[in-house]
Amino acid sequence: MIKVVKLKTIKKIVVLIAVILLITALFKWKIYAKTETKYKILVDVEDSKLYLFENNKLKKEYKCSGGKWSTPSPIGTWKITFKEKWGEGFRTEAF
Repeated sequence: MIKVVKLKTIKKIVVLIAVILLITALFKWKIYAKTETKYKILVDVEDSKLYLFENNKLKKEYKCSGGKWSTPSPIGTWKITFKEKWGEGFRTEAF
């Protein structure tokens, strides 16, 4: 015996399959993803301050110190490649 499926049921199945494929494509292309948080750090050597920006908005401000006259702080644009946990004070052992 052949079962006859209503046209409305077939349409529902096709729409469901299309939605599943669309969701799969969105996950694959990461269109769904929330924008990545971007951090920037600005060090003002003259004012001895460090500014932390999150998505171009000032998040926090810290006091800091620069180099000495004999060994001045380097000026320029830098990229942080890794972060290390120091704990208390400065480390003395070699890396």
